[in-house]
Amino acid sequence: MLQLRPFHFCLAALLFTSSTVRAADAVPGVPPDQATFTPGKEIKILDPKTGGLGWYVIYVPKDYTPDRDWPTIFCYHGKNNDPKTWPFKEVTEGQGYVIVGMEYINREGTNDAKEDIENLNRIRAYVSSKVRVNSKLVFMGGFSQGGWSTSKFSNLYMDQLAGLLIMGAGGSPNEKAIPLLKGKPVFVGIGELDDANKNAKLARDAYTAKGADVTFEEFKGLAHTADVKDQVLKDWLLKWGPHNQMMASLTLAQAAEKAGKLGEAYTLYTAASKMNGGQEAADLAKQIEDAAQKKLDDAQAAITAKKYPDAVKTLVPMEKLYAGSAFAQHATDLIQQIRTDPAIKAEIDQAKIDATADAVQAQAQAAEKSKEFARALALYETYVNQYPKATHFNEVKARYDQLKSNPTIQASAKTQAAERECKSWLSTADNYITNNMADKAKPYLQKVIDKYPDTPWAPEARKRLTALKN
Repeated sequence: MLQLRPFHFCLAALLFTSSTVRAADAVPGVPPDQATFTPGKEIKILDPKTGGLGWYVIYVPKDYTPDRDWPTIFCYHGKNNDPKTWPFKEVTEGQGYVIVGMEYINREGTNDAKEDIENLNRIRAYVSSKVRVNSKLVFMGGFSQGGWSTSKFSNLYMDQLAGLLIMGAGGSPNEKAIPLLKGKPVFVGIGELDDANKNAKLARDAYTAKGADVTFEEFKGLAHTADVKDQVLKDWLLKWGPHNQMMASLTLAQAAEKAGKLGEAYTLYTAASKMNGGQEAADLAKQIEDAAQKKLDDAQAAITAKKYPDAVKTLVPMEKLYAGSAFAQHATDLIQQIRTDPAIKAEIDQAKIDATADAVQAQAQAAEKSKEFARALALYETYVNQYPKATHFNEVKARYDQLKSNPTIQASAKTQAAERECKSWLSTADNYITNNMADKAKPYLQKVIDKYPDTPWAPEARKRLTALKN
């Protein structure tokens, strides 16, 4: 079985200052409740509970925006050093990661690791309350003592970590961490001339044997330090942090688009487009944006043309389809404008009146064209009585008055009305007579005689009545 030297022995034998011994602290710090965070800036947090020197640092990446969550590294420093973000801020060129330079409860490393994990949880909660931390992309790393500490502390925290960065050190997973290591990315970096080189290679083998996805990088010609320009390290951090987040966001966006949640998809595509390698996401976001803007433009054109029902028909589905985006909000604003603007409301009310009135007018004109003057006059009369506020009222009333004043048309209308009504009444009476229901037939026959005595229909009605009496 693989044997590694005890942790504390290795500390005593191998771990020493990774750069210069801590200089006098010239950077002022602030208590947690007074801290403000700015992209591209590192802030020192005064916190006696953290142990050691009583402070830690937080770096916000210079490309930080608060519209999405960010990969985060909790970085442990080397022996006799201050809490720091080196080497990860330098490797990433200050982009892509929130980096927290942690302090130890006991700087000698002799304390129970549980205490440092409790401290980590407390600080992580604070950091998450101030900046957007991606809980699925939290990494632990460190150099020298920080690398050994990463191996040790992560055994109690593996379920919360996306990966480990063990730099200038060694270490191995314990039994509790092993089930969580399968496929988990672990970077082991060591100087070619570093006294801990052998330990780093043993760590590489130990983590590989337990199923971790290990990347081992030897910094050529270097002793006990890290090469912050190393391309393999840069690529590892990019792949497992920002690029991994971009791919996850892209996958979620595609799923949302497939489900018809275009507002959610657009937001996710837009967020992914700002991440490394996000050009595909940017193109997909643009497609959704163009389609949504086309709908909004069409709706606005309909409003300008006073075709409000057409505008609403376009806008209402957009509220759901693009929910959570500016497109949905714009649609809602336009709908509200249509529904509440007094001038538009008056136009809509008038349009409703005209729509019904115009239909009656069209029917009257069609009847007149067919020389069905009785029906035409009845429809014109309906229009005049029921739609005095219609746009074409004066025009229709003038035509109605003109038809009413024409004796020839009046006579034709009367004849047509008599024919229509008498045919109907005689037909109804005949049905009753056929079914031996003479009493029900008589009233209809009498209507013909009383209302149209001078027409050819009256004799027909009298003939049937006489037959019924006999």
